[in-house]
Amino acid sequence: HYHTKAWELLLCVCGSASIQLGGDAGPTVKIDKGDLVLIPPGVAHKQLEEHGGFSLLGSYPTFRFDGRIDTCRGKPTDEERKMIQECYVPKTDPIFHLNIAELCSSSVE
Repeated sequence: HYHTKAWELLLCVCGSASIQLGGDAGPTVKIDKGDLVLIPPGVAHKQLEEHGGFSLLGSYPTFRFDGRIDTCRGKPTDEERKMIQECYVPKTDPIFHLNIAELCSSSVE
């Protein structure tokens, strides 16, 4: 699934899991207790497997957000694409205070 209206910050509070990011062709990452994952709107994410009573705590912005989380599946509609593009982008991430615009515009070589 993915969200169109907000960034999502996930904290692994128990156990571990394999999470796939970016859809069926996207990378799989393992997260363990204490790991944080910051997911931009429109980025698909799903749990593939879990171990040790895996549990996440989800957090969402309090600024420029109406508090209602949508959960979307499948190819985004034109309206969902517009919502993703118009979604507020925080200046910095909430943990390390890195510049999000720079992170999102950098390319991997």
